[in-house]
Amino acid sequence: MAITLHHWPSKVSNVIVYLFLLSGNLYSTFGGDKNQDSPYDSKHKSYITPAQFTFYLWSLVHFLFGGLVIYQWFNDKVHQTVGWHFVIVSIFNAIWLALWSSGHTFLAFVTLIFTTGAVSYIYYNLRQDRSADNWFDTLFLDLPFSLYHSWIFVLLVINAFAVFSPIKGDDQGPSTFQTILAIAGLAFVGSTVVGYIEYKKGDVAGALVLAWYLFGVFAQQQEPAIHWTALGLGITVTIYTLKPTVLRLVGRQSGESAPLLG
Repeated sequence: MAITLHHWPSKVSNVIVYLFLLSGNLYSTFGGDKNQDSPYDSKHKSYITPAQFTFYLWSLVHFLFGGLVIYQWFNDKVHQTVGWHFVIVSIFNAIWLALWSSGHTFLAFVTLIFTTGAVSYIYYNLRQDRSADNWFDTLFLDLPFSLYHSWIFVLLVINAFAVFSPIKGDDQGPSTFQTILAIAGLAFVGSTVVGYIEYKKGDVAGALVLAWYLFGVFAQQQEPAIHWTALGLGITVTIYTLKPTVLRLVGRQSGESAPLLG
């Protein structure tokens, strides 16, 4: 593949915002002062906050986006399908991170709503009447936005609970209402998997992000009702997501299949 300089302003902008977003995440995690909050080890907790390891999905997303900003120089498809929207998404994400880290959780939630809308535009544009032409398209165009779209949805739910049902400093465990609300939130996340699998031949990668989150909640939350609900939903989501693919691989399924990204 030869380097192409077509649409270079967009490509250069993508590189700049990617580096800015990456450095922001690294700084919030490893730098700053003790009063700053990190998405990886947050002070803004609720009863559906997952274990710290769950947030390291960010590392995979950033790695794939790094591949995207390199791949775009060899193929104009990134510009044709994503355009300037990656710049918009990255700016919103950086604003969310700054607000979250400084403790402005409600403003962070509002910003994340706009971020979700911008990511959804890219996600549905990629999945609308097109398929990957090669493995580079799959790895550095389809896959990162599948993971990012479902992860932003997870962050939106986490942020909403951090605003409206946070864990207090003198935590005595969740009330009955908080337990019911947490279970409802987890069920909402689990039910969203149906949309990922049934829409446009299925998005296994996006659905598995939600399963990953549910297992993270299981590992973190000790309230029995929340703890075991998260585990049950995580197992159910994983089976529902992977069963068509497994059946296809063993030759038991003839018509329907669920490819990694549709």
